[in-house]
Order: sequence, then structure tokens, then C-alpha cells
Amino acid sequence: MQQLPIDERAFYRGVLTLLLLTAFIASATSVLHYLEPEPELMDLVVPPIAALINIGLVIWLRYRPKSILSVIYSAISVGIVALSLPAWYYSLRAFYSPDVLLVDIFPPISSLIIVLIVLVMIMLPPRRAFLLMLLAWGLNAVPILSYLIVHQDELWTPRGQEMFMSYGLVILLLLVLLPFQQRARLQIERLQNDNSHMHSLAERDALTQQYNRWGGQQLLDDFMRSESRGSIIMLDIDHFKLINDTHGHLIGDSVLKQFAARVNGALRSDGHLIRWGGEEFLVLIRGIDDRDACIVAERVRSAINGDAFPPVGKITASAGVASRRDKDNDTLEKLLARADKALYEAKLNGRDQVAYQ
Repeated sequence: MQQLPIDERAFYRGVLTLLLLTAFIASATSVLHYLEPEPELMDLVVPPIAALINIGLVIWLRYRPKSILSVIYSAISVGIVALSLPAWYYSLRAFYSPDVLLVDIFPPISSLIIVLIVLVMIMLPPRRAFLLMLLAWGLNAVPILSYLIVHQDELWTPRGQEMFMSYGLVILLLLVLLPFQQRARLQIERLQNDNSHMHSLAERDALTQQYNRWGGQQLLDDFMRSESRGSIIMLDIDHFKLINDTHGHLIGDSVLKQFAARVNGALRSDGHLIRWGGEEFLVLIRGIDDRDACIVAERVRSAINGDAFPPVGKITASAGVASRRDKDNDTLEKLLARADKALYEAKLNGRDQVAYQ
């Protein structure tokens, strides 16, 4: 699965869980109908197809998490069709068969349309939610309510009243509540944006706008928990103290900003730059081995010592590379220690070079 922000991952898992539950319920319903003495053809066809489609949507979402909106619309469309087909089929059958009562043959799915509409309210923007709610209500409620209004004897039975309440009054109540849901959604989004902004401030270095040590630690911990391969590059600006002593700390800060921008520009989208402390930076790259990590480190080093850094001129940096070793039961502490040792070797051997441990 592609890496997603924390809030998106939570929403992704919620949608995935709903799809799995829907597939399970449809599968269980299919089994129950097949065990009936005289099952209806509609009951033997619709639930299994709905289960298969939802399983397909689970697979789609699992391998294409960025398609989550398309998956949601597809799942809602399947739900509307799967619920409206029985509504029309049984209503028309009861209408044209005087000896058949709708309250006797209609399956117990009245509550499912309410669940579907609530999910539409929660997952979609208010305007689209309102249109889909009207569509779902029209396709499901019109045949049921029309039949019950015409057949008053069935309407006043316990089952008829329950169906009338589910398809009529309850859905009408949900439509009335939609504006309040819109306000609540806006408030939640505002709180989420504020929380995201505060989280960004907490994990970013104010000077370079890259990850600070705290934010970098979260990235590294997540990387180690993932048990995937990857490498880190520890970078240190050569003779940075001399730059501060000669030009002052304001110029030193300018050099750090230029340095971070240049390193970040030399990385691909899978590289994360962390200001580890002072003039020391750390690069985390997922899914890369030691050979490719050294190539990236050389590219970064060349980007640094290529053009001058105004107003101090050219500067150089040393780099220490270390890759994860699963066979050695590697830990973050061991990985950082190897990168630090490699950086020390690069400096000991004359600086402006890459070493690997």
C-alpha cells in the first residue's frame, strides 16, 4: 500500500472495513437464502453478486488506495442497485398477484436503506450526499410506499407500518438533518486542519522547513516497524564552525537553508530529509539497498559541492551510509550507529566523500 497521511490512513481503513463487512453480510445472506426450502430467484442472485463486487472493491482499494473516492462511489452505487432491485421486484409481484402480500414476501432489508443513506451522509460532501440520498430514496421507497398507500389493509399491519416508517418518515428525518450534518462536518474539518497545522509545526524545523529531530524520529520509528528494506544517509557540512566564526550565525543559518534546499532537490519523492542537529542532517530512503543508497549519497554530495553558496562560496559535505540488515535483527540504534561511524570515516579520510558501513 502506498504511504498515506495518518488521517487518510484512518479513513482508508474505515472504508476497507465497511467493504469487508458488507461483503460478509451479503455472503451470509446468500447462504441463508440457499438454505431456504423455496428461495426466490432474486434472493439467489443479488446477494452473491453484491458480495463479489464488494470483494473486488476491497482488492481495488488495497492495491490502489488513492482511488478511494472512486471505490466509495462504486460501493454506494452497488448498494443502491442491490436494495432497489428487490424493492421493485417484490412490489410489482405483489401488485400483479392478488393472492400475494408484500408484507409477507418482502425480505427484511428495510433497515439497510437507512444504513446506506447514513453512510452517504458521512462520507460524501453535502451537495452530492443530498442528490445521492434522493436517488437512493426514490429508487427504493417509491415502489414500496406506492404499494402500501394503495393497499391500506397491508399498510396497517405491524410489518406494513414498519416498512412505511423505514422508507418514509425515517428517511425524511435524515434529509432534514443533512444541513446540521454539513455544519458538523465543516467544524470537524476545521478542527482537523488546525490539528494538521499544529502537527506540521511540531515536526518541522523552523529554519529549513524540513523534518526536525522529533518528526524524523517518528519517520524512523515507522520505518523500523514496517520491516521493509531501506537506507539512511548521515550528512555533515564540512568546517561549518569556521563559516559561523568567519561570517556570523545569520550567514550560517542562510547556508543551512541553502544546504537543505539543495539536498532536498537531489532526492526523489521517496527520500525524507531530517535536520538531525546543528549542521548534521539525515536522509531516510525506503526500499533501497546499500549500493543504490551510495549512489544517492554521491549525487547529494555532488549537488552540494557544485555551485557556490552565497556569500561564503563553495562548501563540501561528508556522508555516512548505512542500510537495514534484517538478518542481524537490526535496530534503529544499530542503524544510526553504523551511519555515524561511516560519517566519521568519511571525515577522517579527508572529508567531501561518502563512506559506507
